[in-house]
Amino acid sequence: MTATEAAPRHAAPGPASGILTALKGHVDLFLNAGSLMATTLITSLFGFAYWWVAAHVAPLEAVGQASAAVSAMTLIGTIGMFGMGTMLISELPSISRGRWDLISTCVLAAGTAATTGGLIYVAVAHLWIPGLKDAFGGTAATALLVAGIALNAMTLVLDEAMVGLLQGPLQLMRNAWFSVIKLVLLGLVAVLPGTLTGGELLLTWVAGVVTSTAILFRALRRRRMIDSLRPSARLLRGRGRATFDHNLLNLATYLPRAALPLVVTAVLSAEANAAFYTAFMVLSFLAMVPGNVALTLFAVTAGDRAALRGKVRVGLLICLGGGLPVSLVVLLLAEPIMSLFGAAYATTAGGALAILALTYVPFVFHHFFLAISRVNGSLRGAGVFSVFAGVAELLAAWYGGTQHGLNGLVTAVAVVMAIEMVLVAPTVLRVVFAPVIDKSAVAEGVNVMSTTSLTLRERAWLPLEYIRTVGPLTGVTAERVRNALIGLHTADPTHRAVSRLDRSGANWQHMDAASFARYVTEAVTDLGHGPVDFDAMTRHLQAEPRAHHPVRILVGGGYFAMKVAHAYGDAGPVNALVHELVQAAYEGRAARIAPSKRHRTALVKAWWKQFGLHPGRWKQGLSFPRPPHTEDVPTRPWQANLTVVTARSGGVLGDMRLWRDQYAPGVTTSAITFAAFTAALRDLGFQPDLRGGTFLADARRYLDSGVSVDSNFCQGPFLSPPSLTDPVAIHKTLKAELATGRILTMMLLREGKIMLTGTPGMPDPYPVTVAAEPKPRLTFSNQGRHDVLGDLPWAVGPAGRVNQSVPTLNGPEGITLTTSEMNGVLHLEATFHSTTYDPAVVARALELVCADPAGLIMAYR
Repeated sequence: MTATEAAPRHAAPGPASGILTALKGHVDLFLNAGSLMATTLITSLFGFAYWWVAAHVAPLEAVGQASAAVSAMTLIGTIGMFGMGTMLISELPSISRGRWDLISTCVLAAGTAATTGGLIYVAVAHLWIPGLKDAFGGTAATALLVAGIALNAMTLVLDEAMVGLLQGPLQLMRNAWFSVIKLVLLGLVAVLPGTLTGGELLLTWVAGVVTSTAILFRALRRRRMIDSLRPSARLLRGRGRATFDHNLLNLATYLPRAALPLVVTAVLSAEANAAFYTAFMVLSFLAMVPGNVALTLFAVTAGDRAALRGKVRVGLLICLGGGLPVSLVVLLLAEPIMSLFGAAYATTAGGALAILALTYVPFVFHHFFLAISRVNGSLRGAGVFSVFAGVAELLAAWYGGTQHGLNGLVTAVAVVMAIEMVLVAPTVLRVVFAPVIDKSAVAEGVNVMSTTSLTLRERAWLPLEYIRTVGPLTGVTAERVRNALIGLHTADPTHRAVSRLDRSGANWQHMDAASFARYVTEAVTDLGHGPVDFDAMTRHLQAEPRAHHPVRILVGGGYFAMKVAHAYGDAGPVNALVHELVQAAYEGRAARIAPSKRHRTALVKAWWKQFGLHPGRWKQGLSFPRPPHTEDVPTRPWQANLTVVTARSGGVLGDMRLWRDQYAPGVTTSAITFAAFTAALRDLGFQPDLRGGTFLADARRYLDSGVSVDSNFCQGPFLSPPSLTDPVAIHKTLKAELATGRILTMMLLREGKIMLTGTPGMPDPYPVTVAAEPKPRLTFSNQGRHDVLGDLPWAVGPAGRVNQSVPTLNGPEGITLTTSEMNGVLHLEATFHSTTYDPAVVARALELVCADPAGLIMAYR
């Protein structure tokens, strides 16, 4: 196990490099999603403020009239969009020219459709629904309402066009201006003499829409983003079916919410609607979040089913983990919340708000059902279902309101939404819990008898591997190693060393005997009996791409080189595997490795023991040392060429201990080695980054006695000793870090990220540039004593034995120093890219460490 792989800060940007690195390359998508979330926040907060002010400066009847008008604007404006906004999100990224011709066409079409819908709404209200007619407030207010309906539809299409253009921040800007302007205008009309009417309140909304849209167009022209504005109906040809299907889903999303205040007004009264609408606005922030997440899912994963599972899981966690507790608070504090608007509001709609809070979870599942249907192309079926569901909600509201008042109305709606959740939840949960199928096993004719899911700890290390090379040995051949593995498979076909590693599904796949007999031939390569270059064997395995082998072995010339997935284990388990495979091959028998209990909760228990029972440690346990900021420097073209140089000495450990006893009592030989290597690099003309380094730490020290972990249980924190050439400073810094136990928190956070984002199967590609004058970024890995390998069938004495531990990943400017001791011999390996540093110079640094570590250190004391 190497510290480079424990903390791949020095590695190519990969899945284990942290959340920010994992999101790199998707900034445009997250920026647009963030802008939608910010829009939700701003419109909800300012909307809350608007209706709070209106409730205090306007009569209850005027507020009821205005809220009914705004509901009509939202409902009919959404219908008038006719799915054009969503269609633009999917179409605009593929259009190189004439984007604004299509946008302007859709905006005008939506405005025309919404105007028609507004006129129909006014006619229906005058002819058949007296309650809505009375809410209009006169001819001028009615005309203003129709204009507002048209403008609302047009701006809704325009906002979604901004998302389609990956300019989400611009729609955020427009909505922010709209929210501020209408609130300011409300304050201005409030100070005018006379009593406020519903029409005057509506005028502040319409003026806010017009002014904010003008500000948006000014910003677009200033940025020269508008290429042309030539609307043409022919641009909609061929897009009718998709637009219609999207509109069905959009109606299903907005119809129940927008129409409910109208039902309340028609069935009860404008006064009742004023209180109900205010309660509805209190919950609107929570309700808008799942809707925006669903729209983001569609934008991010359109047609990409492979990405859908992970995105849905993250989205559900955000919506349920964040929104559900808040909805419960609203449920418990419904009346106090409503009393903020006045005693009448609390009396009328306090109970209604509590019931509405119960609809949050069904609302989440319905929206995720819609998003999944969009991605999977099931638009028509999902649209039909959702339209019927919306109609059922409105009918239930009408019946409940006529029979039992406002509380009966919202109760009926909540019951219908609960039934909807039962119907759509299986579709959502199938995506969340769907297994990732590894098709390569079937294609290769492998018969997988059963699978075992990787633990979170194993998943965290899945992209990483390292190599153990030992020799020269006697009596060890490729055929004997294969037979040892076949014997292990016969005894325990579920052992991880003889299983297939499914990286996409995060499973250990257990094969039948025939499949494994073919598999082991590929897993173990015979290099023959002739002389081999053991360093070349290591480099060969480094260069091989990651595959489904948890164990990949080269045998030849008396040397045994094994590349092992870090999901299998770190130094302890891997050394045990090396020892048993080599020994079994030498003795001509089956390998025997006793199954080990998988302690899935070992990390949680260790963390609780370290911090949970000691609140005084929480602050220290949650504050992490961070790598220094990487400065922008001139770069040059670069390509990866990972290499390794090695050295060993049978006498240097004794020299280190003599120096330690005189100058640094209690300091470990590993700290002396690390400091001497840093000093050697400086002596040879390198300028290593002395601000700190990555140090591997084994977390097994925090486990209870009797608890063993046979996989990987390490972490590589970045530490900043006062001096990287002073072993005392290194020793004290590392000892102080281990005393905190906060690497357990780092490991927990890493596993929590895996639960959210899914398993990282492969590391990302290397970058294509490196600093023109690179400064080595050091990683130190001490694997301790390897004396467990001392009884292998060595062909030479301890001083001539090869015992390498080498990573398969490193950053362009990184140098990883791995140290180990075996039978009194110090073994050193430095891993780096030969396209960055001269191998001869790095090899010379290792030689200096083996020759005179004390002299190197004393030169810098």
